[in-house]
Amino acid sequence: MPASTHLRVRHALHPDPDQTAALDTLWHLGHHLWTILALHARLEAIGQPQPMQRVAALAASPPPTSRAPVRLPRRSNAERRQELEALARERGWRAHLGSATLDGLVSDFGRTLKRLGPVAPPNAIPLTPPPDFALALGGLARPVGELHAEIVGVPGLVQTPLFLLPGPATAAVRMWRQTFSGHLSTLREALETRLLAGDPEADVGYLAHVARYGLIESHLGARPSDPPATPPALTLVLAEAAQLHRSDAGDYEIAWAFRVASLTPPLYQDLVALDPGVRSLWAWVSGRHNHGRSPMPVSLQRPWAPAMPGPPTGLLTPPQDLTYARLRRHQLLHRTRLRPVLEAGLARFLRFAAVAVEQTDFRGMWRRGEDYPEAADFLGTRLYEQFLFDCARLDPDHRMAVWVPPAWTSADCSVCGARGAVRYRGRTGRCQVCGLCLDRDHNGARNVYVRGAAQLVARGLPWTPVPLPIPPRRRRL
Repeated sequence: MPASTHLRVRHALHPDPDQTAALDTLWHLGHHLWTILALHARLEAIGQPQPMQRVAALAASPPPTSRAPVRLPRRSNAERRQELEALARERGWRAHLGSATLDGLVSDFGRTLKRLGPVAPPNAIPLTPPPDFALALGGLARPVGELHAEIVGVPGLVQTPLFLLPGPATAAVRMWRQTFSGHLSTLREALETRLLAGDPEADVGYLAHVARYGLIESHLGARPSDPPATPPALTLVLAEAAQLHRSDAGDYEIAWAFRVASLTPPLYQDLVALDPGVRSLWAWVSGRHNHGRSPMPVSLQRPWAPAMPGPPTGLLTPPQDLTYARLRRHQLLHRTRLRPVLEAGLARFLRFAAVAVEQTDFRGMWRRGEDYPEAADFLGTRLYEQFLFDCARLDPDHRMAVWVPPAWTSADCSVCGARGAVRYRGRTGRCQVCGLCLDRDHNGARNVYVRGAAQLVARGLPWTPVPLPIPPRRRRL
């Protein structure tokens, strides 16, 4: 996928079974339309063009196509979009798909064809979307509360942790909610006035308005939590360009899009390196501005995996929504404990012109049964790290950011560079070569700094990060 001009914040959705079924329908329909577009292009490439309605009937069992390179079709996105629109209307698919979704499918497919070049084998045109595929939702997704989002075509409101959004994104969403809530209130109050005056058309209009927006208005009007202290360096505006993502396990995520209204240049021409963790959300070092930690502020043991209450007992069994209960608990801990530490870290790191972050191997951790990926999602550190990278991507004249592979960042000595030489007892280690005693997190952050600096210089950083000072010698273990 091409680099987006938007800053995106992506987090999990927690749909109920009916909502999951609706999302599955939307997702599989998007894949089906991709297959139709690809098969349509393959047939054109071998000189057997077919109308898209006919191609749709062949999509379930695509015919074989040649492996010999040919000139690929040069049909414009507008032409594909027009044919796809006619097909979607004919098949009734427009009840599930918005214009933004169709536009996104055609644009993504067009870019895939362009990457193949003017000449390629027809069977090189992929019948399935790429791994980073996302369905464009546009304005059909709305963040109506800190715990709920509306996705048109999905019944009810979908539970989702919107409270995890970093401060600048939270401020943008809050401004959008206020504007949208005011617009709906104005429409409803006008209908109420006309209804009470005996206008029969307003009576129908009022019922239609409340049936469509009544539940949303109640959430828009809910008192939000205390606003975070947003970094003055960054101002965002919510854009109608949301995306739907789906993991290999079938879990859905939503990515909100934001337009950058203002982004102040960094204060320091310096590199800051971050080593994420659990005992400290981040251990960080910089060349000219010391080092430190963002402490873990939640005192509960493994707060991302709470013990769940047992089923209710008695003759009557009242309903329980444990997904909602967990979200409310998460919201409480995030608002009162995690958000202040995360926002202080974000404000600090945005002051630096260059950022290096250890790229934790979440997939490998999942395979090994480790729970750090779940912890990072709960704590919000991964979301904030990606936020920093998007800021760098959208301000390339002043900022750069790199991911550093995690291999050996704790085991290598960050002072003498000896591979795997640090042996730990608890959180403190000693290098078997130079004898220096090092804190585990500090040693990891220093290694991230050194490797990140090398990457940045290789990528054309216009200034050279300063070497880190050697830590003072501590008592040997």
